[in-house]
Amino acid sequence: MESAYTPVEEPSEWWLKGLAVFMALLGLLYAFSAFASGITPAIMEETVFSFEWEQIEPYPENGTQEEKDEWEEGRMAWQDMLEYNEEMVEVIQISALHSGLLAIIAFLSTILLWTGNRDIGIKSFGAWIGVNTLGGFWMMWKWSAIGFTPLDDYGPEAGGTFIPDIINTLSFTLGVVQIACCNIVLLSILALISVKSRPEVVLKE
Repeated sequence: MESAYTPVEEPSEWWLKGLAVFMALLGLLYAFSAFASGITPAIMEETVFSFEWEQIEPYPENGTQEEKDEWEEGRMAWQDMLEYNEEMVEVIQISALHSGLLAIIAFLSTILLWTGNRDIGIKSFGAWIGVNTLGGFWMMWKWSAIGFTPLDDYGPEAGGTFIPDIINTLSFTLGVVQIACCNIVLLSILALISVKSRPEVVLKE
């Protein structure tokens, strides 16, 4: 059945091709991020996690009681840092998967948009924004759960947890705001290109 609408003017193909180039750059960025996040745990395993406190600071057998107490405090701090890094590595591994997924979606979007497959290409860009937003919020939540700083509890003897709590809350808030603002901008770009790449039509007489 013949359509009652006919195109008035075909929009410039460079609206979609420009977005394709943008998505290709995002794909490269997130592919690199996935690679870097993927090898970080292995590097940490060979460096940070391979050392014991005794290897870094030999126990002062003939030292004073004060020196021995300081050594024990250092050992406890080192152990706390190792535990923090282990939790951090878990988040980094998930971050690598998230970045890898974003890279794949971005490259698929690049192909679709460059070849002029407007509808699916724009939807894939929208899906990329959704994955990026939800994943980003989840990452911020996980980072805040383990603490943005290794020392997130100084104990009541050292003045409580007021300062690290502020740092953690501030970092989480700024992170969420940044993610929201970036993705609002991307949604604006999506809306603009969706409108500009849509063929104008009129009703046949």
